[in-house]
Amino acid sequence: MPKGRMEAMSDGVIAIIITIMVLTISAPEGATFEDLASLGPAVLSYAISFVGVGTYWNNHHHLLNLVQRVDGRMLWSNLLFLFVMSFMPVATDWLQKTHFQTLPTTVYVVLNLLLSLSYMNLERVIRHDLACQYSVTGMEELQKRSLVKERATLGLEVAGIVLAIFAPQTHIALAAIALAFAFWVVPDLRIVHLLDFMSSDSEDGTR
Repeated sequence: MPKGRMEAMSDGVIAIIITIMVLTISAPEGATFEDLASLGPAVLSYAISFVGVGTYWNNHHHLLNLVQRVDGRMLWSNLLFLFVMSFMPVATDWLQKTHFQTLPTTVYVVLNLLLSLSYMNLERVIRHDLACQYSVTGMEELQKRSLVKERATLGLEVAGIVLAIFAPQTHIALAAIALAFAFWVVPDLRIVHLLDFMSSDSEDGTR
């Protein structure tokens, strides 16, 4: 089936997730700067989650540029990714309401780790599908490139879990998550390599 429906649903779900997250921030009861400052934890939690969700949306958009048609494996892998992401508003709200206590912070970091794994699984499914369509040798070579960011992301998220448990008052766990998001502000360069490869392969096939 064409990818349009999967892409449209993904965009809609992600937009709803962002909307729900901002709606969890309640306006202060008073009208003083102290009342405004009390929103600090809520705004910080929302900002970190917004950057994370926005980064995933950006990378998801670039990833789907590789796809012309989707199959059942892609649909279910994409649904798994959206399922995990749909818990972001709950985790974000709990984080800010408890002022970054140990358990909420740990749950938040674990959720981000699961989100990374689900997105990487979606990437793997799409790359496998492309490998069946194009030169297997060339695709395998491209799949081995630039794995540093994936490993660094997972490493930071695992470190974030440890920090959330043993050093909760430092908030370094959230800094680790923010750094992991920063790695993906520029989308995966393997996608560019794959698009170039697909283009050159198509040109060779028409000669």
